[in-house]
Amino acid sequence: MDEKTEKFLKKFTDEIYGVLGARMRTLLLYGSQASGEAAKKHSDYNFLLVVDGLKFEDLKALEKISFKLLKGNPPPLVFSTELFKSSTDVFPIEFLDMQETHRILTGEDPFHDMEIDLKNLRHECEFELKGKLLKLRQGYIASAGKAADVRNLLIGSISSFLVLLRNVVRLAGQKPPFRKLDALNALAPLVKIDTTPFENIYKMKHGDKEALKLNPEEVFAAYMKEIEKAVDFVDKFVVK
Repeated sequence: MDEKTEKFLKKFTDEIYGVLGARMRTLLLYGSQASGEAAKKHSDYNFLLVVDGLKFEDLKALEKISFKLLKGNPPPLVFSTELFKSSTDVFPIEFLDMQETHRILTGEDPFHDMEIDLKNLRHECEFELKGKLLKLRQGYIASAGKAADVRNLLIGSISSFLVLLRNVVRLAGQKPPFRKLDALNALAPLVKIDTTPFENIYKMKHGDKEALKLNPEEVFAAYMKEIEKAVDFVDKFVVK
């Protein structure tokens, strides 16, 4: 990371520690900024914060820090220590992805030796894929076919779907590659999907000029078809 980013991360960490002190068990960075896959205009800084004895007053103090420093980035996910420990059954996808790719800014590693039940992973994969597919269809209808809106819908959805599909690789018993597109290629023979629409949208997100010239409606139609294949695969998948 560049010097400006490092200064921002240190300032954010110091500000939070100034409020929480030793009760701050963990502050970490996760997502594309931690994995090195950030797209300059489309990637947020994502933080996870674990706090001993979390109180409402802590949230009030964090509100001021977030407003001052984050500038459009989402506030941190804030867990009490107890809630974090009891949530592996609810957030298997999020925790597995964070476990593999994160940067500790201060405190302990909360993912050390964490284990996830594959039945919980299968349930969340199905729930999230179906829910996001429905949202995708709603978004297309709301776009009224306007090319710019359809393109923005595609760009806005691609990261979430790639994260989910990466976890379908894990569900199928394979260790997913680190990079999202590599994981997509690992999934392709398992689910019999065409990776082309995903790759085109990924290129759009990263500003590829040729990809941005593609007809958004045609890309959308192909994208939705392949997502439906993945949904069907997970729906029928039985955890042994």
